[in-house]
Amino acid sequence: MFETRLGMLKPTNRAAEEAMREIKGRVRVEIKGGIANQRRRGLYWSVAALVVPILNDLHGMTLDEQDLHDITRKKLRLYDEQRLPSGDIHYKLRSTSNRAMNEAERAAFTDRALHLWSTWTGVDVTTLRQEAEAA
Repeated sequence: MFETRLGMLKPTNRAAEEAMREIKGRVRVEIKGGIANQRRRGLYWSVAALVVPILNDLHGMTLDEQDLHDITRKKLRLYDEQRLPSGDIHYKLRSTSNRAMNEAERAAFTDRALHLWSTWTGVDVTTLRQEAEAA
C-alpha cells in the first residue's frame, strides 16, 4: 500500500517498503480505488435537466431526464444488439456507471452527449455548460 505525497507514491507499510527495495528499472503500477469524477457526472445530469424542458417545449414531448439518457445512449451507439427469436433486434443499453466506464470513457461520452443535445436544442454547448454549472 502506498499514499501520495508531493506527487509521488510513498510506501505506507513494511511490505511496500520491501517491495520498493526490490524494484530495478521501470515498473507498471495499477491504481485501484480511485474516486470517480462526480463533478462530470453532476454536469451531465444538470445539463440533462436543462435540455429536457427545452425539447419538450420545442417538440411537444413529455421526456424526463432518464428518457433523455436512454435516447442519448442509443443515439451514441452505447448498446449491444441482441437478435430475438422473432428476428427483431433488442438494443441492450450499456451502463455509464463507475464500474462500467473509466474516466476517459465517461469524459468522451459526456462531451459527445452535450454536443448532441446542443444540436437538438439549438443552444451552444458552452451556454449549456455555463447554465448547468450556475444552477
